[in-house]
Amino acid sequence: AASGAATPWNPGANSWVNALVVSNGVVYAGGSFSIIGAQARSRLAALDLATGSVEDWNPGVNSPVYALAVSGDTLHVGGAFSTVGGQARNCVAAVDIVSGAVTTWNPTASSPVYTLSVAGSKIYVGGIFNGIGGFVRRRLAALDPATGIPTDWNPDASGLVYSLAVSGETVYAGGVFSQVGGQSREFLAALNISTGAPTEWAGSADNEVLALCVHEGVLYVGGGFAQIAGVDRNCIAALDPITGAATPWNPNADGSVYCLAASGSTIYAGGGFYNIDDQSRRCIAALNVADGTATEFNPDADNYVLALAVSGDVIYAGGNFTSVGGETRNRIAALNAATGDPRERGRRVY
Repeated sequence: AASGAATPWNPGANSWVNALVVSNGVVYAGGSFSIIGAQARSRLAALDLATGSVEDWNPGVNSPVYALAVSGDTLHVGGAFSTVGGQARNCVAAVDIVSGAVTTWNPTASSPVYTLSVAGSKIYVGGIFNGIGGFVRRRLAALDPATGIPTDWNPDASGLVYSLAVSGETVYAGGVFSQVGGQSREFLAALNISTGAPTEWAGSADNEVLALCVHEGVLYVGGGFAQIAGVDRNCIAALDPITGAATPWNPNADGSVYCLAASGSTIYAGGGFYNIDDQSRRCIAALNVADGTATEFNPDADNYVLALAVSGDVIYAGGNFTSVGGETRNRIAALNAATGDPRERGRRVY
């Protein structure tokens, strides 16, 4: 069955869950909530991967969290906040994943950070800021993981950046911009990882790009666009990461795609759509890598899915939904990757 009546992994949050990341048996969740798993947790929480119980880990953030990324023993956090763990931290911070203590890493962004990506020895940051770490950096920056000081990498985007993905020698950026590095790049750009200069790449879109995911040599893109790389693609597409040309992969969603995740032969998509690949799939779907067709996975969320994370054969989802698979799931859920069934509490199936 595409949905089941199993006892759920069900922490339950009282407001939006915008970001999820899994590390060492823990699901880290960020968003707008003040309560999760019946415990007071201000916008950032750690949940047991198997049971959903809330860990003692509790930094506390004073405004929404939009992005999370793990690097070693550190959780990097991006959002619209000004304090974390009672310490002044403007829109970007680092927290010890064991103790929950805020580290001294403190780049200080001038405006919200929407996306983070860890690659090599850098923390790549995107958002709506014009300055970070005491330097002028418009919407994109690469930060030293030890000091928080921006490197010379400075693509200079003309509008906000919602999503980042790093692969090999390239950083892909998506958002609502028209220029990067002084060159015309509509909503999507590929940037040299060393210089920050835009590459010769044909991947521009006609509307916002909200999600990026590189999997098995292909760049998957989600957003609100109707065209990308010069061809018709509704809200989701696959591009050649070198040329930017669209592949034949074309699931054709009828609403925006906000998040993407990949595992094996499957691309998972979350958003505000109702149909994808001409199949009824509300807000979450699984798509075959080979041809873009929708699998039988059909959790049927009743509202936006904004974050996805994969661990083994379990998919963790966050957003603004209150029901998944006909069961109450307040803004966070765990689903069997094969069936879409809500995750059974305490039973390790991965």
